[in-house]
Amino acid sequence: MANRSVSASNSLIGRRPRKRQHPPVFNGLECSYEDRNNDFLCPICFDVIEEAHMTKCGHSFCFKCVVKSLEQSNRCPKCNFTVESKDQIFPNFLLNELILKHKQQMDEKKRRMEKMNGHQVSELQEFLSQEADTLQLADVNFMLEVLVQKKQQLEADCKAAQFQLLREFLHQVRKHKQEQLDRLTKEITCIDDDSKRVEAYFVGHSLASPSFVPDQYLPSVGSSDVVGSSNGDETTAAAAIISQDSFNGNKSVDRLNQLPQNTLAARRKRMHIHFDDLEQCYFSLRSKEFDRGGDSADGLEDFQDNLAKFTRYSGMRTLATLSYACDIFNGSSIVSSIEFDKDSEFFAIAGVTKKIKVFEYGMVVQDAVDIHYPVNEMVCNSKISCVSWSSYHKGTMASSDYEGTVTVWDAFTGQKARVFQEHEKRCWSVDFNRVDTKLIASGSDDARVKLWATDRDHSIASLEAKANVCCVKFSPTSRYHLAFGSADHCVHYYDLRNLKQPLGVFKGHRKAVSYAKFLNTDEIVSASTDSQLKLWNINKSHSLRSFKGHTNEKNFVGLATDGDYIVCGSENNSLFVYYKGLSKQLLTMKFDTVRSVLDKEKKEEDANEFVSAVCWRQGSNVVVAANSQGTIKVLELV
Repeated sequence: MANRSVSASNSLIGRRPRKRQHPPVFNGLECSYEDRNNDFLCPICFDVIEEAHMTKCGHSFCFKCVVKSLEQSNRCPKCNFTVESKDQIFPNFLLNELILKHKQQMDEKKRRMEKMNGHQVSELQEFLSQEADTLQLADVNFMLEVLVQKKQQLEADCKAAQFQLLREFLHQVRKHKQEQLDRLTKEITCIDDDSKRVEAYFVGHSLASPSFVPDQYLPSVGSSDVVGSSNGDETTAAAAIISQDSFNGNKSVDRLNQLPQNTLAARRKRMHIHFDDLEQCYFSLRSKEFDRGGDSADGLEDFQDNLAKFTRYSGMRTLATLSYACDIFNGSSIVSSIEFDKDSEFFAIAGVTKKIKVFEYGMVVQDAVDIHYPVNEMVCNSKISCVSWSSYHKGTMASSDYEGTVTVWDAFTGQKARVFQEHEKRCWSVDFNRVDTKLIASGSDDARVKLWATDRDHSIASLEAKANVCCVKFSPTSRYHLAFGSADHCVHYYDLRNLKQPLGVFKGHRKAVSYAKFLNTDEIVSASTDSQLKLWNINKSHSLRSFKGHTNEKNFVGLATDGDYIVCGSENNSLFVYYKGLSKQLLTMKFDTVRSVLDKEKKEEDANEFVSAVCWRQGSNVVVAANSQGTIKVLELV
């Protein structure tokens, strides 16, 4: 019984149709239509062997391949047998003859295939070309029937695949458009709700004040002294119709704020110029509200505040012009730092002439002529990079210079109170702490931030950075928190009670961070030589907004803020004003080019002047800016 089953099994095996032979395969890679023989393939390049040479261990390779392999390793690429040099490889004449015959056969087959349209053929086509002479009519009819059915099936499958792809595309398009429609519906609903709130205000206001006319034009005066615009083309604005005494920003500042700075028409014009930015700002502030389907007006109030502040100013008016240059022959009078004292009554100007000049603001803006003399002048041993006033002692000022020295001055007597010389390289920045009025911070090219006390002879702490420190700034409301910008393209935020680990490292700039300023307790604005300003929140790692428009690729161009507006210089000798809620510049003003005696022959296009320092007079709309020629302008935003 067992023998019978075995014989039956053998008979079944004998009747099983013989499988079609697969084309030659080498290491799992199918050969091309040339049907290469595995024995003729070089194990190194996987191509037909050229100039076959054999090693002592019996393996054959292309001559070029084996020589190149032996230059890198003295072992056989196939079996790792030691081959001392290329003298131990020998021509394989028999294999070369076989390869030659193989190539001739391949060429003949290729020529035959080319006669059948010369394209790469399949196995079926190759079979038909070889067996065409032996095929019968029945065989041909059967093959035609099978091919027709296969063609119809393939066409149907192809058509189905096309319709499936089209169905998926239409489904995705509809889903995307439906999401847009839902989003748009929510936005329109939110806009309608906000419009109702605004209309309700007008109804209540008109009942309380029947004479109120929304589009009423306000009185305006000539704008011959007003320069700058929000887009470079708008060049006029209404100026405040009050006496020049009001430019001090003290008693008359209330009067100035009581009167609108521009007409409603001018504000409307600026709104339309920046409509796209304002629309984006509106939806970014209201997005949380219509995402959760609420009806709160919190975001609307924020946007109303942004809209009012963004359209408040239309230009800058020059109140006074000063000169930092020592004489008309001095070609280098770059102003590197401008700072106001704690009461904004005096401001100091310092730069590469090694002098700190202190001016009284009230006298400067009231003088009828632009010839102004400082109330005091201090001479340093090196070029000055930065100055900072104490927030408690009116006459106390600190300066940093190119030799790495930090000096504490009595600004009104010109006497040095302290001199700190622990930095090993140029010191770029110095800052007084507003809470702990004895505490000073400085940053240097020696990659250190040092902390000083006005009653100590040496530094009280040192913070090690990874790259050059370009700027330091204390938090306005804390004695412990400090931010500094570095050549590593980052802003670092520290708690001085733990100098080993930063509270945050803000990454986003592409070049060195040259300035970092606090807008308030939680927000920092930074400037970099990548021609961008970035707004950060200390509780978030990503930047809230980038400000672009100015040019800054290699110089320190100044940075200042009053909490809402940000002003910086540019390397096209212009001043740029931004509002923190929008990315595009609000105002620009270009400095006039003033030639020294030695530079009168220089062409305008060869000029490389830039705005080098800016400062905001806190509690007012006054900015003081200076450029690399030593020209200082006291400007009022109007």
